[in-house]
Amino acid sequence: MRDAAEQLVRRFLRAFEDLDLAAMSDCFDEDATMFFPTPEPAELVVGRPAILDRFAAVAAEIRAEASSGPPYHRLDPVGLTVLTAGPDAAVVTFELRRPDRTGRRTFVVQRSGSECRVVHLHASNTPH
Repeated sequence: MRDAAEQLVRRFLRAFEDLDLAAMSDCFDEDATMFFPTPEPAELVVGRPAILDRFAAVAAEIRAEASSGPPYHRLDPVGLTVLTAGPDAAVVTFELRRPDRTGRRTFVVQRSGSECRVVHLHASNTPH
């Protein structure tokens, strides 16, 4: 489970670097939940369609500011740690460091059959 969870999170990060919404969607469970980092609204976002709607808005902002195409940015996880929570679940945490802030990310990953999906993502930023 440890390797599968890490591979899923790294696949999501690559998709987010490229703003590939279809690939990002494939990483989430249909009933996933997420807290987006500020400046996004602080409410819990429920369900893959709602999460992807929010990501689509974020992607549009990033694309509007970009000077070139994919990858639009680099996401290098620092201190990536995978904690297994039984044979079919894991928690993956890491930081994304930028000069102005540190992003903290926690993914809860669950395996159902042969597929692993994100069931919850908590993203927060802390300024320096």
